[in-house]
Amino acid sequence: MVAVEGGSEGVGVLIRLWEEPPESDETEDGEDEDDDGDESSRGDEDNGPRMMGEVHWCFRRQDLPGIMKNLSVEDNEVLLAASPVRPVTTHLPVQLLLKTVPIYSRSFFREQFAPTKSVVKGWQYVRTGVYWCARALDKGAKGGRVWRVDVDGWREGGKRGEGWQVPVATVRVEEDEVVSEFEESGSDSDADDHGGDTSGAEDEEGAKGDQSITGQKRKRGRRTTKATATGGKATPRKKQRVIPNKVRKPKRLPHPTASSSHVPIASFDAEDLPSDPYERALRLLHVGATPDSLPCREEEFVDVLSRVEEGVETGGGGCLYIAGVPGTGKTATVHAVVKELKRKAEDGELPPFSYVEINGLKIPSPQHAYTVLWEAISGARGVSTKTALRGLEGHFNRKTTGVRGPRGHTFVVLMDELDQLLTAKQDVVYNFFNWPTMRDSQMFVIAVANRMDLPQHLAAKIKSRLGLQTLLFQPYDRTNLIEIVQSRLIPHPKSNAEHRVLQPDAIALAATKMAGTNGDARRVLDACRRAVEVALETKSATPHPVTPKEMMAVLNQMSSSPVAMFVKSCSAQQKMMMAAVVRCVRREGIPEITWRSVRADHDALTRSLLESNDLLSPSELSLVFTSLIASHALTWAFDAHKAVDDRKVALGMEIGEVGRVLMGEGEGWRRALAGT
Repeated sequence: MVAVEGGSEGVGVLIRLWEEPPESDETEDGEDEDDDGDESSRGDEDNGPRMMGEVHWCFRRQDLPGIMKNLSVEDNEVLLAASPVRPVTTHLPVQLLLKTVPIYSRSFFREQFAPTKSVVKGWQYVRTGVYWCARALDKGAKGGRVWRVDVDGWREGGKRGEGWQVPVATVRVEEDEVVSEFEESGSDSDADDHGGDTSGAEDEEGAKGDQSITGQKRKRGRRTTKATATGGKATPRKKQRVIPNKVRKPKRLPHPTASSSHVPIASFDAEDLPSDPYERALRLLHVGATPDSLPCREEEFVDVLSRVEEGVETGGGGCLYIAGVPGTGKTATVHAVVKELKRKAEDGELPPFSYVEINGLKIPSPQHAYTVLWEAISGARGVSTKTALRGLEGHFNRKTTGVRGPRGHTFVVLMDELDQLLTAKQDVVYNFFNWPTMRDSQMFVIAVANRMDLPQHLAAKIKSRLGLQTLLFQPYDRTNLIEIVQSRLIPHPKSNAEHRVLQPDAIALAATKMAGTNGDARRVLDACRRAVEVALETKSATPHPVTPKEMMAVLNQMSSSPVAMFVKSCSAQQKMMMAAVVRCVRREGIPEITWRSVRADHDALTRSLLESNDLLSPSELSLVFTSLIASHALTWAFDAHKAVDDRKVALGMEIGEVGRVLMGEGEGWRRALAGT
């Protein structure tokens, strides 16, 4: 058992021990304090030499990447790490070695630790503190290469001085072949006499193990034969009662069954959709429906895919910044790219990796992004933001991978709504863009934001990390929006009913209306879906497609929301003040803005929109501001200890709706709000 980062434990085989002389007092760059191993042994350095050890890592089920070729790993099984190009061993202080647990051959483990049934029907016990190994894994190879290995022969050869290099199979062994061989009775390649020597070998060389996976479920459907050994039962150190799966299947679910990586779900199957064209259109026109392909974003898809795929293949780090106004397919394109990378990794065309998504609107604070990333990297749960930050700094800043353990692989991190992760010091954004530049970081960050000029407002040290890895998504025009809607109106393979429930002129009307504001594809889909709902509610015995007249009624209804009606009824000065708040919020990335910033932006809008230098006096501005406070359009944080210019102002309505209504006031308003 080896103590690794995050407070967890890793499994490895101790292959060498030696003494190192005390290190000198000089340190390089002051980074020694970040190494957990140095911290744990710093007290012994001044007294004499320190004991070091070399550990050859093994992979448990939870140590494998979240996205890789399907690989079934049984309870208590470990895979021996092997790679012709990547290091699979680590030098670390002996203080990090926790305890010794055995790693047996598969045949010996099955004889000595036969499955123990529980008194509850369908339950079995999972033993802790004991493992078996019969396969090796090259995690850095495309698809994650797996082959059979004689762990006892490898261990005996290492003790005889023949080296600890794991023999690599010349012919790739597929997973189905390995599993089928394991299920056959008496077909294990490990000799039984090796199993008898394994326990002694483990005690002599101190092979390390981990407590078995707690809380895992073992299915009984996999077993085709009864336990081979009934006599000479060994009492397990600890028994863990496991709750069986609710749905019992004849075959174990492929790995990974659970992961911190949340990969976007695949699109709908045409045969599973409703046969009624109106019901099918309601399903496909929903903004959450993922199409098979993204129309009008083919070039951006290829660009993002090539950059991220290169980062995963090389195993290094990188950053990519994607910007564009809302509703231009930024997040959908990234999800499609990750889905394609997942397919390639599962088909063996790409090395395994893990995917982590951090949405600035779904976390309580920007600092909570540290917790999400650290839990995915270390496997820890329920850590605070400060603990996660310390762990991430030690993980990326250390000179070696001393205590990373067997979990090291490439992580693809999507930082959606990056605008919401900005702080006054910009430390969160800086760290996420700086860590991929560290040596052996194995992290590729994809940042998505709605502001196209965000890099210009970032600190110089952050812009230097971004470099030229930026991609701008232009707003959809009328032709693009029409193509997006028509691509979702597909026929049913088992129905001959007319699938075009929207007339072409109705689609063109909605596309023209939305293209004149901000080109938001989500607004067009919402308008078309609402029109289909109205047609479905009022359709007679002979339903007809949605006409332009019906679409216009829906568009008028959408533009007549309470927020839209209130904004349209405001005076020009009130609209400019709300526009000033919207611009400041989008520019600074925080919902509360100082009155000084709002007043300065209001003066700038007065000069640009009214083309006049006759600015309002402080008393007139106060009158306009008070009227918006009274109607709850703006909120005011009163603080008697602060000056008036330093007090905070916030928008009391949904910022996106207010921005869309104000952009419809004219071309000048659109340019003023689109430039933020």
